[in-house]
Amino acid sequence: MESRILVKHLHAAKSGQVEEFPVTQKRELTIGRDPSCDLKFDPNNDLVSRRHARITASPADPADYTIEDLGSRNGTFVNNQRIFGPVKLNCGDLIRLGPGGPEFEFDLTPRPASMVKPTRLADSPVVTPSTGVSPTREATPSVASPPTVGKATVERMIHETKAQGQKTMYWAVGAILVILAIVAGWLYFSRPESTVVVQKIEQKLSPSGLTPTQIAQQNTDATVLFEVGWKLVDTVTGKQLYHVSVSNIQSVKGEDGKQRESQLYPGAGDVMLPVFLVVDDEYEPLLSTDEKEGKNPSIGGNHSGSGFVVSNDGFILTNRHVAAAWHAKYDFPAVAGVVLVGNEKGKVQVKVISREEFPAWIPSQAKIVTSTSLNLATLRSLPAIVPRGKALEGRNDYLDVTFAKNRIRIPAKLARISDRNDVAMVKIDIPQTLKKVELNDNYDSIKVGDPVVVLGYPGFSQKVLGVVASRDILNQQISVKEIPDPTLSAGNIGRILRGHAGLTEAAVFAGDYYQLTINSTGGGNSGGPMFDDQGKVVGIYTLGIRDDANASGAVPIRYGIELMGVQPASR
Repeated sequence: MESRILVKHLHAAKSGQVEEFPVTQKRELTIGRDPSCDLKFDPNNDLVSRRHARITASPADPADYTIEDLGSRNGTFVNNQRIFGPVKLNCGDLIRLGPGGPEFEFDLTPRPASMVKPTRLADSPVVTPSTGVSPTREATPSVASPPTVGKATVERMIHETKAQGQKTMYWAVGAILVILAIVAGWLYFSRPESTVVVQKIEQKLSPSGLTPTQIAQQNTDATVLFEVGWKLVDTVTGKQLYHVSVSNIQSVKGEDGKQRESQLYPGAGDVMLPVFLVVDDEYEPLLSTDEKEGKNPSIGGNHSGSGFVVSNDGFILTNRHVAAAWHAKYDFPAVAGVVLVGNEKGKVQVKVISREEFPAWIPSQAKIVTSTSLNLATLRSLPAIVPRGKALEGRNDYLDVTFAKNRIRIPAKLARISDRNDVAMVKIDIPQTLKKVELNDNYDSIKVGDPVVVLGYPGFSQKVLGVVASRDILNQQISVKEIPDPTLSAGNIGRILRGHAGLTEAAVFAGDYYQLTINSTGGGNSGGPMFDDQGKVVGIYTLGIRDDANASGAVPIRYGIELMGVQPASR
């Protein structure tokens, strides 16, 4: 009889069904919602990932099967224990996809003796005091009952079986130890350099800590991707704000009286240059509610970032410059700019500045707004125009959160922002209880050299894309979405900077920061969790600096904890 894999469904839509797979044809079973999977589940069941888990047969032993999770969002459980690596399967093992998800029993027919779990006594003959041995519960009515065996005979058979089993076990253990010693010696003396690198990566961060792999497996489900679009608005009129700009190409009258074209910033071509005024000896952008037929660039933008869940009901921490970008330094999208400087005679002179001279400006702190559409001619008579100071605020057009290995975007709401550091907290509304990270405020005990691991979604990483086919009769569009897949970076605390320590201008980061020896991060990592060697979050990755040497920094988690409750202002 040909051996077959049996999958007995116990719950969900397939409850009571049994699927069979010939062993000779199926050495590997993929499990998930994807139509290409061998063991397919309801495509609308969010507890099951598209490619959730895989059962694999050993090439050396047809009776040796293992199961491993394929990075699913909700995890794979074997006999109610979540697995974090390949796990050996026995006949009768119960497999569940996610907490409360579909459950099935793994079995083989006929059952190999090596895969029958000794604890499942219901599959063995049952001895009764009066009649000896009765047939098993799996016997069919068409098979005649076995002859009765006396109690003493049964006890002798059991004793002999145990003795023989012990001898076999001793020989097997001895043989395995010899084989392992030979294999270990061969690996040690013939290992390639690449093997050494892999072993180093898998080493624990400290003697008593976790490996980076274990930290990633435990916290991937709680690390999210942010996608954000925002703008600056005038709260009085509700209008979006734009940066007043003038054309780089101006018409100038020559000595011969003829009009010629001249560039304010040579070599830039036909572009718009943003206008700045001098306020308190600093350059201040001149803003307007007038778009000037699309020539004035809007104050706003879109970007991505990372974050992590800190409560089971949907609160998430990230950077302030991710969730509320108008409270962070603004990057003016121009190669040069124009500064209007008044002289003693009340006239305005034009000074052209390069991008490197742009101010470190915070949109939420804008000082000058006008509603007039201006050009260079009218700006030269600026004293006749009265700029108006306005109450300004930023708004997120969208603030979407996506979990790892998932395609569904979840709208988030800005809950709180820190007034002391680059930290913000947002909230998503979802009925499912979410997995959260564990926090460790080690601000007073962290040391230079401590190992750390960062998880996040840097933009340079190759994106995983998924094609979503609509099943809505009212919307038949097919869309392509990014399926977030986090990247892990490991390093150490390179330097500890305290905001109250009187830092000089030579410091890479000014303020309360942990400077890191992690250089494999990039744009999009901002707001991601930084873990210690116990897998607890001790910081929020914030930014990287590319100069003569690369450096990156994280904000102490203390500032995130501050947003999660009510702390004394003196802390």
